[in-house]
Amino acid sequence: MRRVIIIGSGPAGLTAAIYAARANLEPIVVASSVDAGGELMNTTDVENFPGFPEGVMGPELMAGIRAQALRFGAEIIDDDAVGLEVDGIAKRVTLGSRRTIEADSLIFATGSAPRKLGVPGEQELSGRGVSYCATCDGFFFRDRVIAVVGGGDSAMEEAIFLTKFATRVYVIHRRSGLRASKIMQDRAFRNDKIEFIWNSAVREVVGEDAVRGVVLEDTVDGVVRELALDGVFVAVGNDPRTHLVHGKLALTPEGTVFVDGRSSRTSVSGVFAAGDIIDPTYRQAVTAAASGAAAAMDVEHYLASLDETIGILAESQAHEEVLAEEAAESGRTIVHNTDAASWQRDVLDADLPVLVDFWAPWCGPCKAMSPVLDEIAAAHGGRLRVVKVNVDENIEIAMTHQITSVPMMKVFRRGAAESSIVGARSRSALEQELEGYLA
Repeated sequence: MRRVIIIGSGPAGLTAAIYAARANLEPIVVASSVDAGGELMNTTDVENFPGFPEGVMGPELMAGIRAQALRFGAEIIDDDAVGLEVDGIAKRVTLGSRRTIEADSLIFATGSAPRKLGVPGEQELSGRGVSYCATCDGFFFRDRVIAVVGGGDSAMEEAIFLTKFATRVYVIHRRSGLRASKIMQDRAFRNDKIEFIWNSAVREVVGEDAVRGVVLEDTVDGVVRELALDGVFVAVGNDPRTHLVHGKLALTPEGTVFVDGRSSRTSVSGVFAAGDIIDPTYRQAVTAAASGAAAAMDVEHYLASLDETIGILAESQAHEEVLAEEAAESGRTIVHNTDAASWQRDVLDADLPVLVDFWAPWCGPCKAMSPVLDEIAAAHGGRLRVVKVNVDENIEIAMTHQITSVPMMKVFRRGAAESSIVGARSRSALEQELEGYLA
């Protein structure tokens, strides 16, 4: 059992690990068996990450952040998360090795992956002229001829940005019109360095050690031609890596994990998210790292609150156990939180009629009924005993007596259930229903 599990080892996940480790939360990072380090492991020079005036190689940057997390005490395992259980207080992660780890909290930082064209030459020339991030790699194409593939807002943003460096930017789109917003289209159309190639699909990226062009197919007449280029920027969208949380966490219309405002809190208590998995807009290493730091601080506050709550509950449970012992010894008419071991004594062998209150700690009406039952027990001592059963802790008793909703009360006499009362009641209404037993 750990304090926090972090899934993902890109800038968000490892920065979260640094902050969590420095807060003595002893994080464990599930880094992946093949994609440890995230998308920056596939990037060459990174010149826009603070602190590296001469730039840094992507793998070198991620190795440094990983080493920093390890230095402060984070545990990193190069395994894959293949299953999650997030409903209870304890969060469970199943690994590819079949091992299961548990923690009080979870940070989900699996990032996103740029959508690929899936054509020959694309993978082979990735990082050698094929790029998925204009902000990251545009500088290296100064005075070159390049192309952006796509027709949405992201593609237009990348094309406009790349005109700061390239002499010519082609926009290759498979349709005769753009999907981008009107304002983004107008900006692109007004830029003299951008030229549009309509109704064209990339069928191959050509080159040996570097990109030298693409093969285009006309989507209308099928004509195939080659276009000479120095670089290809693919901007056909990103896919957040949310497959593990489908049906478990709420998602946004963009497909990213929903978080509460500027926080990292997801729709499930104790589960947090950071990095590209929550960011459909910026998708930069520095913004992901900042998001990871925020997630770790959110986790720290959550765990402090959780510890306080658990402490209060422990004190309350200890107090209720004392009350139960006193009730059994002195014959008082209210017993708190009986369990399977004392069910026979408290209910089945009781000389008095017994009103059993089946309740749950998460049930609001149950909490409203608690003082009402205390008043009835005090007012009708010697004629009625009240026993309270927490259904979460005594599932077998609840199932045996067919409890399907709470609050539900049953009256037992001579070891048998004689009547049921479903739902919350005022004291007067409950006394009226119990009139036959109180006479």
